Amino acid sequence: MNILIDIGHPAHVNFFKNTIKRLQIDGNNILICVLNRGKLPFIVKKEYKGYEIKIVGKHKGTKLSIIFDANILRFFSLFKICLKYKPDIGISTGSFILGFVLKLFKKPNIFFDDDPDRKLNIILEKLTSTELFFPIFYNSINDYEKIKKFNALKEWAYLSPKYFTPTKDALLKYKLFPKEYIFVREVSTGSLNYVNQKSNIISSIANKLPENFKVLFSLEDKSTINLYPEDWILLEEPVDDIHSLIYYSKLLISSGDSMAREGSMLGVPSIYCGIRDMAANKVMIDKGMLFHVNINDVPEFVNKIINEELLLEDQKSFRNKLMEEWIDMPEFIYSNIEKYKK
Repeated sequence: MNILIDIGHPAHVNFFKNTIKRLQIDGNNILICVLNRGKLPFIVKKEYKGYEIKIVGKHKGTKLSIIFDANILRFFSLFKICLKYKPDIGISTGSFILGFVLKLFKKPNIFFDDDPDRKLNIILEKLTSTELFFPIFYNSINDYEKIKKFNALKEWAYLSPKYFTPTKDALLKYKLFPKEYIFVREVSTGSLNYVNQKSNIISSIANKLPENFKVLFSLEDKSTINLYPEDWILLEEPVDDIHSLIYYSKLLISSGDSMAREGSMLGVPSIYCGIRDMAANKVMIDKGMLFHVNINDVPEFVNKIINEELLLEDQKSFRNKLMEEWIDMPEFIYSNIEKYKK
């Protein structure tokens, strides 16, 4: 089959990775379309070496660019690609633009989404998908016949112990030691998801974090680096083995939801200080490894974790329990693509 994969966000880069490897081994032709958004094209090219990759559309971080570059112009670009590539199926994490295109070509399109709070997106996904998959928390299963659920969260597709093994070698470059540093992630507020969030919120409490812990810093908008302490260790994307860097951290602080969930699934106590109340986050909050904390309360909460005032489950035991409870996501994605094989 000719399979088109659409990637529009850094958090989605690894979602299909383990499935794609198997599909290629089976002899399928894979084309990966990626939105020109920040460092995303560089990250995709690094993670998907050897695959055919097309840069399609732009995202400059403004509302106008989101509407015009990332949606309208991208529609026509994807249309041209489909005319040439002739995909048998499209796979994405909710790319309704690709969905519209494939609907015109009368080809199946499978979406995997985890954010039912984006009402307009969900309406468009329902209109353009052949099948629409949501994680375990989605409750409106009966409102649309194409919606189905899977027993896991999306990040588990690449963070399950079956597919990810941390390596301490990743720490050598930064001269770090396991559990002796804090991992901080500051997202840009240029996306629609975070347009109402104050920018650089972690900078407001940066000097209140424990001085005896180094800070490994992932900053999406690097033009604001002057707002943060000079001794923070800034990561440059694409980052080698970022999930090992998260795994061996003492704790994670993130103003974005995706990396906060990743940290919690890696068994790292993770503080989310952004504005979004997400059902996907609640899954990990209920499991006691993710904490939604107001930015002003973060320093005190960090001290509670460091001083072991919170009852936290052992990292390996926590991850093994998740593996017993949740499905094998790459296998699940693979089986749902295979059923469309002629």
